[in-house]
Amino acid sequence: MGKPPNQNTTPFDDACYRMLIQHPEAIGVAFKWLDCGCSLICGVNARGDPAGSLVHVGSQASADAGRSRPCPQCSKDKGLDRVVWQGIHWPGKPEEFPDRELRLAIGRTVFGPGYSEE
Repeated sequence: MGKPPNQNTTPFDDACYRMLIQHPEAIGVAFKWLDCGCSLICGVNARGDPAGSLVHVGSQASADAGRSRPCPQCSKDKGLDRVVWQGIHWPGKPEEFPDRELRLAIGRTVFGPGYSEE
């Protein structure tokens, strides 16, 4: 899993890539996207257990080695009441993703029995 050279990426893409590199046991990155554009991410292993810690990804990158900072709203409330989308970011091309049943099992472990990929 290599990061394509000269690819324009978002702070979210960069943070997911760093998470997967720092935690080789992670096969995906669980995320909660917030209404402000920030997100919360954590690597997940093949059993759906956390791989690494929860990381806040701000909607704007800073000059600090590509890292991002929480927006003013997230600095006040951490954002968990403002989730607008959640799911799992799988690295690579769709044909490289884990099979659908494993993806759903991991998603249900992370987000609960109502999880779907739709």
